[in-house]
Amino acid sequence: MPENNEEKKLNPQIVDVEIGIRSLRKITIYPLSMADQLKLTDIIVQAAMATMADGKEDMAVPTFILQMLQENVGKILSMATDEDDKQLMGDISNLQAVGIADVLFEVNYGAVAKNFKSLSEKLKGMFQPERPLPQSVSDTDTGLKTSTESPTGTVE
Repeated sequence: MPENNEEKKLNPQIVDVEIGIRSLRKITIYPLSMADQLKLTDIIVQAAMATMADGKEDMAVPTFILQMLQENVGKILSMATDEDDKQLMGDISNLQAVGIADVLFEVNYGAVAKNFKSLSEKLKGMFQPERPLPQSVSDTDTGLKTSTESPTGTVE
């Protein structure tokens, strides 16, 4: 296995995090492949749909998070690390799991969302007309009031 510094030179999205209950050790979090991102998205959607189907709207978010974690955290960790997911689950605290989730989101979704937003702005600019189209006469409201009084009245 190559040294961590060499890995980071190859892919700057690789992040080392510290985990451990009694003593800390470093694990490496890798970016998800496109296939794994789609799997993760499916996991999240399925958990959300199952939670909403239970009819517990007031507890939907906490229930969703707990259900997703209980059923899928091992799968998610095995997608993003080289670690054995069962051993990893015994070595990780809830706070460390949240930190890993934050890294996974930022590397795999946060940066993508920012880049997609930038790309969509560029595409909008490409397909916008160069000069604004004239407004329709029926849509134009000038706010002018016409008076029925005669403008030729005399001033005394």
